[in-house]
Amino acid sequence: LLFNDVGSTNGSIKINTAITKPQQFTFGTQIRETRSISGKFWGKRKGVFEITLEAIVLDTIKYVPDLDIDKARGFLMVTLKDDKSKKSLPAYLKVKVEGVDAKKEHITILEGPYHGKSASVDLGDDGSSWLIANVKHKPMIRAKYSISKKIFILKGKKYKAVDYPPAPWKKGVYDIAIPDYPHRGGRNYLNQSKRAMTWFKISYGNERYLHIGDGSLGCMTLIEKKRWMEIYDILIKARKGDFMSIGVVEIID
Repeated sequence: LLFNDVGSTNGSIKINTAITKPQQFTFGTQIRETRSISGKFWGKRKGVFEITLEAIVLDTIKYVPDLDIDKARGFLMVTLKDDKSKKSLPAYLKVKVEGVDAKKEHITILEGPYHGKSASVDLGDDGSSWLIANVKHKPMIRAKYSISKKIFILKGKKYKAVDYPPAPWKKGVYDIAIPDYPHRGGRNYLNQSKRAMTWFKISYGNERYLHIGDGSLGCMTLIEKKRWMEIYDILIKARKGDFMSIGVVEIID
């Protein structure tokens, strides 16, 4: 009613996708002062405004980092879009970046238990992303477990294990899944392996996992705890190609 100061400008933005640093584009426009009261207009002053746009070229395929801080222990916390629940994603899980705002990075989870779901992850205190690029997944692994010898075999190396006699394993080949969440049962062993809370589910019934520990209630428990990182480093980047598994374990006599 009293002020109607308007200006406009036209321009083009050309983004070089080979440059990963921020690219800035500045445009200027003049706005003339226009005031009116009871149909009378006056004002001759002009203001010159600059508008700066910034473009950043990003790789839309990113991966969860292998965080080594107390609250993470190999996992990154995200918020699912559909129900606002908090979930943990394991190291090197593949995601697609859909957008970034002032506080969060919006992603689609491309594998694991939450495959296909939309989520968001908080940016760091300095506004930086937690996600990383250029991770190369490895081919699926093939492991073996001997029921009689209580030995887990991976890439020719043997690891001592225990199982649960009242619920014995049956011979066969079973998928090993991408880790689902940090398991509290591994907290007591963090002084022996920094990834003790990362367990790998085996597709044998409902709740059977490959993990470290001193005993078993049905899982395949590796008792050489200080060697767990040898296994973890191989398994965590391996992929079977079904978006859910890292490979298979064959149960033998």
